[in-house]
Amino acid sequence: MTAPFLSLAQIRNRLILTARWVLRHHQPAPDGRCPACRTADCPVAAAARDVLRAAMEVHLWSATARPDEPGQDGPRETG
Repeated sequence: MTAPFLSLAQIRNRLILTARWVLRHHQPAPDGRCPACRTADCPVAAAARDVLRAAMEVHLWSATARPDEPGQDGPRETG
């Protein structure tokens, strides 16, 4: 299946799977260096962690969960 036919949830899931795959292959060795990059602070692993963090934040956010946040045009709960 190609990208124009994927839903946003499918794209998000593929990003998460790819980021997890990257983290598995760039996990630091016992000496603290990335086995693929041979650096102490692997920029590829850092980017993968950022992608995972962003994907989880988007998943947890909903318009009804945070209705009082300024600048949001989501529905307001009345009560």
